Amino acid sequence: MTKVLIALDYNPSAQLIAEKGHQLAKAMQAEVCLVHVVADASYYAVDYSPIMGFGGFNTANSIELIEELKKQAGEFLLSAAKHLGDAHVKTMILEGDSADAILTYADEYNADIIVIGSHSHSGLDTLLLGNVPAKILKHTKKPLFIIPTGQ
Repeated sequence: MTKVLIALDYNPSAQLIAEKGHQLAKAMQAEVCLVHVVADASYYAVDYSPIMGFGGFNTANSIELIEELKKQAGEFLLSAAKHLGDAHVKTMILEGDSADAILTYADEYNADIIVIGSHSHSGLDTLLLGNVPAKILKHTKKPLFIIPTGQ
């Protein structure tokens, strides 16, 4: 195994996931790529009709908003890479549905294993948001290292 893909979100457990995934990669002498998915950035750029007095996000320029989301994700990944203390860690910002984006990029990157955390969501959260690790597990042929975070 030569390539480990580590998927991170903004949950505080991302530190644990990054560290455990990095440890696994180093034990295998593998390359590491940290990824973060900007989940359908266009969602934030939609102009809403006022609902109960809420006019939606300030989307004067949706392209700027999307670029800002990507910029923040890039800073997050660079910070995570710096935390790991490994100058060879690669980063990639993905867009779209989290599971689909991770699966697609894992193939493009030719990852040998995907590392992801499993958050403890309520049944309603899972119904509404889906379960990214479960979807990845269902659709990948690559080994998946799921780190339970209890969050």
